[in-house]
Amino acid sequence: FTLTQSTTTRCMTDSITNVAAHLSSLLLSKEKELEDREANFNRRVQLFERENPSMGNDTDVLQLNVGGSTKIAVLRRTLTQFEDSMLAAKFSGRWDDSLEKDREGNFFVDQDPELFLRLVNYLRVRGNRSKVVCMKEPKPTYEFCSMLEYYGLMPGVYHQHWIGNNNDFSCEEGSYGTLVLSTKSADIGATVLHDFGLFSGISEFTLSFDKGTDGFAGWIDCNRHTALNWNQDKESKQEMIENMAKNSISFSNMTKKIMGPGGKVLKENLGIDYSTSSIEITCRCGENGEYSIEVLGVTPPVAATLDTTRTIGVGYYCKLFPMITFSGKVTVSGLKYAIDKLQHQL
Repeated sequence: FTLTQSTTTRCMTDSITNVAAHLSSLLLSKEKELEDREANFNRRVQLFERENPSMGNDTDVLQLNVGGSTKIAVLRRTLTQFEDSMLAAKFSGRWDDSLEKDREGNFFVDQDPELFLRLVNYLRVRGNRSKVVCMKEPKPTYEFCSMLEYYGLMPGVYHQHWIGNNNDFSCEEGSYGTLVLSTKSADIGATVLHDFGLFSGISEFTLSFDKGTDGFAGWIDCNRHTALNWNQDKESKQEMIENMAKNSISFSNMTKKIMGPGGKVLKENLGIDYSTSSIEITCRCGENGEYSIEVLGVTPPVAATLDTTRTIGVGYYCKLFPMITFSGKVTVSGLKYAIDKLQHQL
């Protein structure tokens, strides 16, 4: 019996080993296939761009018919200030022949005239400045922000607002819609909160810890007054963090855990090592007050959720603030304001 059991166990082990080897080989094959497809796609894009160069000139005057009732003239460079936006791509000149036009040949813009003119005026003021500085952000409405989202302009018009001790960290714009935060010394950590600004909350952001950067990030409970007065002495700040952590959800790349309220472990033993590779997470806030953290690039996928409607009551929508504590460099991208909440504001 013992011999038969041992033989069976060995066969099962060999079978599992063979299956694992097959899956590993299949995964490598699929990765190679995806890499080849991506390379082929990039070659086709480059070829298309060579054959269809932008024919537009910054000084071109574009005649627009907005919503069928308002006609305006605007410089091409006014609409193409944010180069990586859909609005800039649409009016780059590359697609002029295929864009919708009215009977008089004016470019047709299927938007509410009042909203679009508000955007154009903002872009004109910004474009007229000799040096682009932080402008006063226009009051957001659901309709206006929905149009900005459609054109990919939210990151350009409504910027990220991370609050912290400016002696501890610096901010630098990366690619469109991204912000790089760096501590000013390897020996000093920084803690930053994101202010909601003119909005009622943040619905999503993605955070990448550079290789060798330690820290934690997620959603933390505090009121807006606390966030706006975040620059205070470190002892008070540490006490505040401990109190706010009673209702929070955060990810730590040092302990390899996702923690919930009161230090409850939601996920642990994550297959990551911040000392050897960069680590990326996406934090989201759902419509009904569910806050989640997803660790990207790990197998199997890891995510955890905090339901604030159960811990602090229904109606506490988007009241947890994004927070990052780090030593080194982190990059924040894909930050989205909770524009759906604007529908319920008067």
